[in-house]
Amino acid sequence: MATKLRPLDPQLAALAKSECNEEQAQRAEIVAAIQTWITKSPHLKAPTDERLILAFLRRCRFSQEEAKRRFDNYYSLRAVFPEVLGSRQVDDALLAQLQRSIHVIPSRPVSPQGARVIISQFRNIDPKKSSPREAFKLVFILLEILALECDNASISGLIWVVDCRDVTMEQMMQYDPFLLKKSFALVEQCLPLKFVEIHIINMRKEGQSIFNFVTKFLPSKLPFKFVIHKKSEELYDHLPRDAMTIEYGGTNGYQAEAIDFWRQKLQEYKDYLAKDSQHGTNEKLRVGLASAWANGELDGMSGSFRQLELD
Repeated sequence: MATKLRPLDPQLAALAKSECNEEQAQRAEIVAAIQTWITKSPHLKAPTDERLILAFLRRCRFSQEEAKRRFDNYYSLRAVFPEVLGSRQVDDALLAQLQRSIHVIPSRPVSPQGARVIISQFRNIDPKKSSPREAFKLVFILLEILALECDNASISGLIWVVDCRDVTMEQMMQYDPFLLKKSFALVEQCLPLKFVEIHIINMRKEGQSIFNFVTKFLPSKLPFKFVIHKKSEELYDHLPRDAMTIEYGGTNGYQAEAIDFWRQKLQEYKDYLAKDSQHGTNEKLRVGLASAWANGELDGMSGSFRQLELD
């Protein structure tokens, strides 16, 4: 059977070796070993796609045991996070989320060997028609497709630019701290890609109190660079203009072009995502310790910002 693993150009292969401990001559054998582990794990029902496994290995610097743990986490978390990781069909509702440009992934990485950029514009969420859960569902679908298709994303990571311009208090009040906590657990302990930088731009004054509240649920030391910019132009002290879309003064294409590309990409993955409902874990069949999620590690926080008193 022909391999789905893509050959890397010499510069990206060198980066994969230094950043991910990846040896081109050995990676197919290691991927095959993980495939065998998946098929022989009675509790685990998951895809054995070589590209996805390779992304997990890169995320874990080719530690097989760490990659197995993260892969297992990714599929076991689905039982306690169905609002974001369940029912991932490519339907009119999902495509409507995409069309609103809530999340935009420009066509090119930061540089030929650089990270991929995601721009999120949460002002485009219509609180009367959708919710942050649906926006989070979309972004994690897009990230899985990036893990499958983009070597830059799995080797150099992700840069997330969050634009808070014109986000209303009604929109901000929809964010449930429990949703944010589980999303952070998904990013930090499960996702096959790593965030290397997060940039917040155009933060409203009244949003600062909510932001301060949210950060209470995050670790004191974050595993990525986190910057809040007083002025959006300060973003270009950290990123080249080539990274951002033309709407932000960059040169990385128009947002509409990116949306068209990802609409087509979602259609290509329609069958792949339809099968996703079959995947997950059966904790009754697990050999050894139960997963952290089965032990209720994420329990104990619910509610929303509607109970928060703002100054």
